[in-house]
Amino acid sequence: MKNILKTTFFALFLIVLGSCEEDTHPVASANGITLLSIVPSGPYVLSPLEGDNDVATFTWSATDNGVATISSTYVIEIALSGTNFANPIATNASSPVLTYTWKEGALNKILIDNGFIADVPADIDIRIKSTLGLGAHPFVQYSNIISAKVTPFAQPSFAFTKNGENPANAPKLISSGLFATDCEGYAWLEAGSYKFYTAIQNVYQTSNPFYGDNGAGGLELNGADVVVATAGFYLIKANTDLNTYSVKVSEWGLFGTATANPVDRTKMMTYNPATKNWETTISLKGGRVFQFRNQYRGTPETLILGLFDATKVGADYAGTQMSYNGLVISLPGTEPANYKVTLNLNSPRAYTYTLVQQ
Repeated sequence: MKNILKTTFFALFLIVLGSCEEDTHPVASANGITLLSIVPSGPYVLSPLEGDNDVATFTWSATDNGVATISSTYVIEIALSGTNFANPIATNASSPVLTYTWKEGALNKILIDNGFIADVPADIDIRIKSTLGLGAHPFVQYSNIISAKVTPFAQPSFAFTKNGENPANAPKLISSGLFATDCEGYAWLEAGSYKFYTAIQNVYQTSNPFYGDNGAGGLELNGADVVVATAGFYLIKANTDLNTYSVKVSEWGLFGTATANPVDRTKMMTYNPATKNWETTISLKGGRVFQFRNQYRGTPETLILGLFDATKVGADYAGTQMSYNGLVISLPGTEPANYKVTLNLNSPRAYTYTLVQQ
């Protein structure tokens, strides 16, 4: 009987002790966070014309979590008005600071990437998300909501369109960045007269503004037709800052130590009109390297495409797989092998290649 009483007493003692220990841990409570100001308050019409300007500066109060603890971290969230933040979009990296400034370029990319339409005003709700803790169950609070209107812009682009055809189906040109005007694209062109049509609300059509020849080989709004004398594969460029354009025959091949001697000579590929790719089947040496080289017919001017190189920006930007003047492409092994090589230039500044051993 004494043993039973001792065991019961000990069990009760442990329960009381555990309760006391639990009471010593502070518990966070939702005491609030306030979005104090957005300056200016909007509407925000984003534009690429004057560089990457500030859009608005946000200020909010530190979150009161009800306990003395480490600082919360904060994110500015937006959502389409009336959706009750069913699909919130973060507009900045989580940080403990109590202010943040939107920049045009970063905000515009976020909007376009999340389905907002260029040149179309959108009503959005804005709030601050406060997070305490990094585990699977962080303590989260939200601020009051402020509404605004925002209009994103499209990256500079053109549809190089033959007269009488639909610009929506024409070859596209795009710039190297949101605030760049160095548009380029590759395409097979038939002989004929062409115009550079712009996009409005992501739609290319003949009622949109267009650019053409200024009579002296330059580019101007409402200019004359650009004449392509011979069918072929072309590199097409247009720059509205410099008022320049060019349409040059472009033929591609491989060069480098992986190809047969002489290594400085381009081993030409063949354009396949069915796939719209440049293709070749070629013996390449294992353990060696190559790149793609473009040659303009009748001129010594060349372009080189290699693997993506994060240091190659601006005019050298060619997508996330390749860069102009990019890194060399290495072959596995040590022995020669036959490969089918394709180069896809159909999506402007998003060029890709494949290398398949046969």
